[in-house]
Amino acid sequence: MAATKELRIGVFIPSGAQLLDLSPIDLFGMMSPEYLRACTLPALIFELGTPSTIYYISMPESGTHIELTAKAILKISKTTKDKEVQPGMLDILLVPGPNPATIFDAEVLDFVNGHAAWRGNDGRSTDILSVCTGCIILGQSGILKGKKASGPRGLVPKLRKDFPDTTWVDDKRWVKEGSIWTSGGITNGQEMVAEYIRKNFPGPASEAALAMADVGQKGIEYTKSNTRETLWWLWQILRAFTVGNGKPKKA
Repeated sequence: MAATKELRIGVFIPSGAQLLDLSPIDLFGMMSPEYLRACTLPALIFELGTPSTIYYISMPESGTHIELTAKAILKISKTTKDKEVQPGMLDILLVPGPNPATIFDAEVLDFVNGHAAWRGNDGRSTDILSVCTGCIILGQSGILKGKKASGPRGLVPKLRKDFPDTTWVDDKRWVKEGSIWTSGGITNGQEMVAEYIRKNFPGPASEAALAMADVGQKGIEYTKSNTRETLWWLWQILRAFTVGNGKPKKA
């Protein structure tokens, strides 16, 4: 991560994303002195806050807005062509989850690759944080080869098939491999970012932000085993079948 007083964060959304997958970005916003001051916290705390500039990045052809799930519309602030978001210009690149069936073109993957490969003269790098199916973009880019990674538990069998050079972990909410962090499904991204913040910005201001958001307490291990998780889904399918058979047939 680049050593700067003000964080420069990019949120990369090449073709839409899960709205909840974007929610961890707000934890960085909550670390700012302005936010902590607005929450009427003591000056001793808010003066320790970490300011940030956050860019919402998409492809040039996406236009000025991009649609997320729940029909939410997000204003795009930069495209992959803008100088402010080129490799070496960001401390963090957050990648929320897209439609898992999407096949991304070379321009998308090159953008991710460029940030993952960048190294400053002093060894600094850009941290890549993917949430939920954001790991698919990372997988297609090739930056997960030879690494461990996390993803949505229900998709892990497919991820293992599609990206066999990656060791997919299904018993942890997130995995850190060097400067690459990957999380399990949706809100596990909040827990991952909470851990990222604690590791990189320890102190009262960060803890205050996480406490107000009420995140960061679940821990890295899932409370249910993969077997129990599978059985739970099978039970829901059985229930749906039973309920469906009980409905009157349409004429």
